[in-house]
Amino acid sequence: MERYIPDKVNNFNVYAGTATAANKLIGVTDEVTLINLQNTSETLSLAGTAGEINSPTVGQYQSMEIEINFSNIAESSLKVAAMDNVPIIFRSAQEFINPEDNTKSLKNRTITVRGMTKGINFGTLKKGGYGKPSIKKEVTYYKEVIDGETVVEIDKFNGRSIIGGIDQTKDIMDYI
Repeated sequence: MERYIPDKVNNFNVYAGTATAANKLIGVTDEVTLINLQNTSETLSLAGTAGEINSPTVGQYQSMEIEINFSNIAESSLKVAAMDNVPIIFRSAQEFINPEDNTKSLKNRTITVRGMTKGINFGTLKKGGYGKPSIKKEVTYYKEVIDGETVVEIDKFNGRSIIGGIDQTKDIMDYI
């Protein structure tokens, strides 16, 4: 897959709990703001150096959140906000371009998120329009799988960090 150019997400569905037809949240969103991954860090200012160095800590991350927008308030969106023990799963068909022959192919991209609800924005009440409410979750677990390969997995409670398919915390776990 490395030689393919990632293109747009063709379409996606949102599921609560497991990715089954019974758990599909139909028509609840058209866009999701995914996590912004920032390492925790410490500033080093040492004798003999020419200034400060902001040194990131491997496998340790600042608070992460996800925002899920909805068309309007519904029982299904409020259940997602109320059930912090249920994962939210985003399954998408992502397009990729093969630069050798200029063809497109679809690959499954699945994102699994676990977290605690931080806030509910009830949006607006608008005649003939969308209310655009949203929920924010503090993310404690985030995993992205593309075409069957785990490319990102951050599990804060279990100290696991995989970025680009590389286990960042493997050696750390051997020491502790």
